[in-house]
Amino acid sequence: MTAHIAHITDAALLPEPWDSFGSSYFQSREFLLHAQKFNPCRQRYYTYSESEKLQACAVVYTLRLDILTYLKIKSPLKMHIIGIPCSVSASGIFGESLACNKLKEYIFKHEKGFVLCLNMPQKPEGSKRAVGTTLPSIIINNSFGSWDDYIKCMRHPYRRRMRAILSKSGNLNLEKLPCQRFNKEMYQLYLEVYKHSKGKLEKLSFDFFCQLPGIFKLTACYHENKLIGWNITVNHKKTHYFFLGGIDYSYNRKFSTYFLLLSEIVKDAINQKAEIIELGQTAETPKIRLGGKPVPLFMEARHSNRFFNFLLHKSAPLLSYKLCPETPQIFREECL
Repeated sequence: MTAHIAHITDAALLPEPWDSFGSSYFQSREFLLHAQKFNPCRQRYYTYSESEKLQACAVVYTLRLDILTYLKIKSPLKMHIIGIPCSVSASGIFGESLACNKLKEYIFKHEKGFVLCLNMPQKPEGSKRAVGTTLPSIIINNSFGSWDDYIKCMRHPYRRRMRAILSKSGNLNLEKLPCQRFNKEMYQLYLEVYKHSKGKLEKLSFDFFCQLPGIFKLTACYHENKLIGWNITVNHKKTHYFFLGGIDYSYNRKFSTYFLLLSEIVKDAINQKAEIIELGQTAETPKIRLGGKPVPLFMEARHSNRFFNFLLHKSAPLLSYKLCPETPQIFREECL
């Protein structure tokens, strides 16, 4: 059986079978082409085939990031990241398990310097590299027939809190817009969220947002015609994804705008009969209080220099993200 690994430098040249291997929209050729055009960070793509049959795919990009980002310590280092270049929870390597492992080994060997594989769904057992946890993905498995069913299934303290927040929204206006309506005011709110983010990766450009493919939907929240928050979602193959958003933090304290917009995502997903609601990797506490469950994700790192690789392996716990300890039961037993 002949194995072949291809190195591709342009998303436009990715083979057609590529899309059949990814489980997330963010792994698709359409989205990767958009990211390459509007968030260029030396993207390159790898495929692993056996007997001319594609079995695994990978995305690699290069950025200078803080290696101790979860400790909030300035520690800039040039990284080659096996991942999706836009801060989402999808893995940058996907396909058949054994083929993914072979492709990952090839990338670690041939990409020189610091290489980081992000958002791996399984912990790489027996690895001699630095292994740790990264931000978990917060997931709601949707079994609710309607938004009312969802509210009724909540235990009393969470139902009461939800209704109290929703009652504040009487003076707010939510607008559903195409992403082409994304404006500079919205971008400034994105920059505010980016500044407050625990795990900073790439800072996306204004054009990245307003040129998003048509599958993305923008929801903007206004108070007396003033923009106080927004988010962008995408619904794809029975999964409803929260992509990115922006918040005016001064109004958030008054209206709980972030929580309100999150609840609107859940409501839209239920109405669209999505089976999975993917709320993303940051701000675990409000997402868990909406019924989300943290799904652990892992990272693996290697440096091509033996000395730096030794230090990296020893310092792996410092690179890891500590999971949010709060895992309350949001829904009543009979609804589980």
